[in-house]
Amino acid sequence: MSKRYEVGIVGGGIIGQSIAYQLAKEGVSVLVLESQKSGAGATSAAAGMLGANSELENKDAFFQFAKESQRQYHILGDELSELSQINIQLVDKGMYKVAFTDEEAANLKKAVEQHEELEWHTNETVLNNEPFLASTIKGALHIPEDGHVSPVHVCQAFTKSASLLGAKFIENAPVHSIKKKQANEYVLSTPQEDYTCNQVVIANGVWSGFFFKQLGLPNGMRPVKGECLAVESNEIHLEKTIFYDHCYIVPKGDGRFLIGATMVEDDWNTTPSLGGIQSLIGKITPLMPSISSAKLVNTWAGLRPQSDDGKPYIGQHPEDENIFFATGHYRNGILLAPKTGMMIRDLILKRKLDEKYVRIFSITRNLSQSVR
Repeated sequence: MSKRYEVGIVGGGIIGQSIAYQLAKEGVSVLVLESQKSGAGATSAAAGMLGANSELENKDAFFQFAKESQRQYHILGDELSELSQINIQLVDKGMYKVAFTDEEAANLKKAVEQHEELEWHTNETVLNNEPFLASTIKGALHIPEDGHVSPVHVCQAFTKSASLLGAKFIENAPVHSIKKKQANEYVLSTPQEDYTCNQVVIANGVWSGFFFKQLGLPNGMRPVKGECLAVESNEIHLEKTIFYDHCYIVPKGDGRFLIGATMVEDDWNTTPSLGGIQSLIGKITPLMPSISSAKLVNTWAGLRPQSDDGKPYIGQHPEDENIFFATGHYRNGILLAPKTGMMIRDLILKRKLDEKYVRIFSITRNLSQSVR
């Protein structure tokens, strides 16, 4: 007879791993089933940006959640390093969100009025700090807290730390069905074996749409393909992440620069296209002309999971308190992973949660809005 686990997590990307780590810290027996290699999907394709201010413009509950998650990385970095001896490569040198026109500059300056930690830097100040940027920029919004991590190292640290705390990770084990046997007994079926759990968390990104349907929910989930490239140069130097028009340059500190990302909706193909890569080069070269001399190292693509309204689903099945969803994080899976893990942990352990987060990430939020 197969071993019973308290919680079974479907999906071994950074969201599933974060949840497993948080639960294992509480002594909960956890099983993580991943259809491929852990962290091989959208997580491995991400540049690792922690862009709360650069990605989220409204100062709402979603933004507050993202900021709290961003700050958790400072705590997690130490915790995971101590447990796993793996450095998540947290770089906290900030970001420049650049303006090329007066209109763009005016819009960015408005953010300074709403967020006291942000600053507007003039053309002269920006070029003094980052001399390889184009001299034609008007200036940039300085975002001191928007750094980056290495998604691969974060995943390795989560997996090793959770494993040391008792969590079980099984790779190449796609879950084909979830069947409820009784009130708190669920069978997760894979091609190799069936696994029994008391509670289930769906955290397999864009593929979670399959389980929404299987579990009787109308929630949608669609892929947004993101194409990226990496270049290398010992002649170019950047301190900060550079962001412009939903495109970014992330300096990795070893001569590599990660550049991304396109947004191609409803495309399930994970092979980068020539047109997609060309569009990135077309955006980045005017921003940083010297990058055209860099060596092209790699191109790749990943599928971001996008919900109907662009916000993740983090919560309970409306008709089954033992089934949870943590999916639909779109462009912000790396950023939101720490706080998502903590929220699912607290839901499972029936701890008090911040009601504004429960509402904004509820599985039924779109249904309730349509009724109104």
